[in-house]
Amino acid sequence: MFKFLQNGQYKRRISQTLFLFILGEWSFYGIFRCPFAVPYIGCGNCPVLQCPGRSIWMWSWIGIAVSALIFGRAFCGWACPGGMIAEFLADISILKIRLHGAVAKIAGNLKYLMLALTLYYFFILNNPRWAIPIRNGEFFNSVFLTFEHANNLWLYKTIAFLAIFFLGGLLISRFWCRFLCPTGGLLDLVNRFALIKVVADAKCTNCDACSKTCSMDTRPSTINCTNCGTCLTQCPTGAISYKKM
Repeated sequence: MFKFLQNGQYKRRISQTLFLFILGEWSFYGIFRCPFAVPYIGCGNCPVLQCPGRSIWMWSWIGIAVSALIFGRAFCGWACPGGMIAEFLADISILKIRLHGAVAKIAGNLKYLMLALTLYYFFILNNPRWAIPIRNGEFFNSVFLTFEHANNLWLYKTIAFLAIFFLGGLLISRFWCRFLCPTGGLLDLVNRFALIKVVADAKCTNCDACSKTCSMDTRPSTINCTNCGTCLTQCPTGAISYKKM
């Protein structure tokens, strides 16, 4: 059986599957149909009438904000459809390259650069449309027409994202989530103030069993920790638990 379904993670898999049904269609629209430079955060003004984001985007971001204040970056580990797919890619990856030390630390800062670029495009450039004309109608036919007629910038953005997410994720575990996701960068900044976290207590021997089993290649309460709880059952000394801060 895949590691994806092991380590007592069935509750989390149920949660991820539930949110895949809630957010999955919106996620697909954001990648393949959203006309804006930055998807998911301007849905109220979007001309793609069929996109479910028009009705759920505000509540989704409010939910993510509230969950971040309580559980830190738990959205990435318990609800994000992209995070679920990235975990599956990490599971089936053959190479499973792991970045450590200075390289991982430097690369980890790229998501903050992506966050800054996202804010720049949204607030300073007013989130310009790159997919023009906007194609409405049947989903897959509209996707084809969008790829056929969208501006080059939209094509470059979409193809680059798909290549980095899937190819990068097959080479390095959770590559997009760890190093480039602007939402992950924002949640990492909030994570330090979260009320409930996965933490390691004084019984920790620094054996790194937690990071070895973690698809994000991190330790409790450190950068990129998504409070997924995978490491709870892997700690040989029982030093890891959920705690209210």
